[in-house]
Amino acid sequence: MIEIVYDKDKNTKEDIFSGIALPKNIRQIGTPTGNRRIYIEDYVMTYLTGLADPNSSYARGAILVGESKKSALGEAVFISGALAAQNLELDLEESTFNDDTWGEIYKEVKAYFPDLTVVGWFLSRMGFSTDVNDMILKLHVDNFSGDDKVLYIMDSLENEDAFYMIENNYLCRQSGYYIYYARNEAMQNFMIISRGNDKSEKADEDLQDEAVMKNYRRIMEERGRSSRIERMNRRLCALCSCLAVAVLGLGVAVFSNYKMLGKMESYIAERGLEQIAVGEKAEKVVTVAQTTPKKEIPTEQTINKVKNAVENLPKYYVVQNGDTLSSISFKMYNSVGHVTELMEANGMDEADEIHEGDKIMIPTIK
Repeated sequence: MIEIVYDKDKNTKEDIFSGIALPKNIRQIGTPTGNRRIYIEDYVMTYLTGLADPNSSYARGAILVGESKKSALGEAVFISGALAAQNLELDLEESTFNDDTWGEIYKEVKAYFPDLTVVGWFLSRMGFSTDVNDMILKLHVDNFSGDDKVLYIMDSLENEDAFYMIENNYLCRQSGYYIYYARNEAMQNFMIISRGNDKSEKADEDLQDEAVMKNYRRIMEERGRSSRIERMNRRLCALCSCLAVAVLGLGVAVFSNYKMLGKMESYIAERGLEQIAVGEKAEKVVTVAQTTPKKEIPTEQTINKVKNAVENLPKYYVVQNGDTLSSISFKMYNSVGHVTELMEANGMDEADEIHEGDKIMIPTIK
């Protein structure tokens, strides 16, 4: 039997919140700071963890009940009960609270936790992290108004959880909370009854769980596509950079050729080469040499520059089945020591992978 550790009629001596009785047997999660504290009972935590498991129940949300206590020095929220809320679903656009919904909620609170009041809500977002968005903020403000109301978010897939409370009109993540242990008979009885109801509704819940998992797989696939597109964009940026360098090199070569032609024209003019026709048929050409000093024409040098520009144009390799960056390095350079150059040329990092059919750039290594 669990020892009773939460006594409403007895204050803890070490309590900095004068006038508020705090549990003695607690376990700290995170690093709670400030003049606000959140205490959640262990049976409630067990129940919420079960709701967050997609193999257990379709319920993805719950109403939290308990007590809020304030003093001149601080504020404490005690969560000692929870009720599954079927209107809270993974797709928050489908989650609504109306008079009928609240009527059912208050009916269950009165039946199972007659001495407690609503102190917040719980939301399981499997694979969505524990961050909040504008839709979650609106649901909280519209239906759980008050600075003493809490939001508890859990992502069982990532094994993360977080409490939020309103501060300056926004949901602010709390730095930590406490789990306390008590003889919580009301929550135990509710959990027993819930398990009995779960068995009778298991067939419908299995179908609903399948829909949730299908939606989750779709989200994961979209994330994977986004990751592949981002990786492709990095490679295209690297390719565009290489092409820009190649075009610049060709431009330099063409400009050099243009300069060479100009020098040739100057050379001809300075040497005074003329063609003099003799007679009507112009049968021979007489060359008149001037005394201007002879200038060299850098034809061979220019040709070499053009050859180098062509040789430095980027080469590409299509990845074959079983290829790795090391094997490609060996194929292209007869050495496995150029993996880093291959990654830099293609905008890769250590986490990137290559796949059969990918086209990667093979940089020139001097």
